[in-house]
Amino acid sequence: MSLSRRYRILLFLAYAIVITVLSLLPADQGPTLNIWDKLEHFCAYSLFMMLAFPLFHNHRWRLASGIGIILYSSAVEYAQRLSPGRHTSIEDVFANSLGVISGYLLAWIMMYFVTRKRQAQP
Repeated sequence: MSLSRRYRILLFLAYAIVITVLSLLPADQGPTLNIWDKLEHFCAYSLFMMLAFPLFHNHRWRLASGIGIILYSSAVEYAQRLSPGRHTSIEDVFANSLGVISGYLLAWIMMYFVTRKRQAQP
């Protein structure tokens, strides 16, 4: 089952909104997962990149989207200064960036094997 491009874009934008809201909520109002904070950042931004990856059909635009997500994560992290109980952390930006890079690589590997499997079918 394949989602149409419109629904993939809507899913990506909805996820961006969720990330923004959860990141900017006051510290005492956000959900707690009881796992390492940096792992939460890594996983959230890895999924963010994996949602962006299929929206583009060439390497240049996929790479640009990854860079855009990293810049977005930096802006959101900086904006946390305005939220009660939150603070800006370069370590969070680093975890976000590693998540984006990992999400890109994982999506590329998955695409490679799906494409390879389709080419092997008669």
